[in-house]
Amino acid sequence: MDPQARARILVWSDYVCPYCYFVERELDRIRERHSGKVIIEYYPFELRPEPVPTLEPRGEYLLTTWSRSVYPMGKHYGMPIRLPSVQPRSSLAFQMSEYARTLDSHHKAHMALFHAFFVEDRNIGDLSVLLEIGGNLGLDAAELEHHLTAGTYKAEVDQQRQKGLARQVTGVPALFLEPVEPGAFPASGAVGGNTDWLERRLTQVVQ
Repeated sequence: MDPQARARILVWSDYVCPYCYFVERELDRIRERHSGKVIIEYYPFELRPEPVPTLEPRGEYLLTTWSRSVYPMGKHYGMPIRLPSVQPRSSLAFQMSEYARTLDSHHKAHMALFHAFFVEDRNIGDLSVLLEIGGNLGLDAAELEHHLTAGTYKAEVDQQRQKGLARQVTGVPALFLEPVEPGAFPASGAVGGNTDWLERRLTQVVQ
């Protein structure tokens, strides 16, 4: 931890949520503006864990949402994105990113999974796809396969989702701002990709 850090941003997100992909651009700006003073921590929150049905890839809901909201936001941010042809469960992808966390490669895996799903239209619920992504990141393929098939990190992923639920997280992205030093300033949080409130609070607490 950077000794200058005064605030932590806790982010609950899902790899199948386009708004979670977009919020990364805002978080990058925060890193640049408050370099060394803010720590960003990521936690998994699968929106539709089993047995909740996944969305129909070409159903009316997704087609309408992407046309009215997602594609315009992608254009606004200058981020390439397309409606994926599959809507996988994200538990296995989260387990891969948790494994990468143990190797100090979480953020690289985190962004690679978003890119694979929203730009390359890869099925990030498929083991072979995850092994290829991991291999491209330099992760040990045999070790990654072992952990994913054994479910080594599944309990951790589930526990982190429960922590989100305990904070009343029901949608993502969900962002919370907390002090590194307990009691230094009041904690706050919000669901959604609008980070204006976060910027205002950071300006007040980290300067």
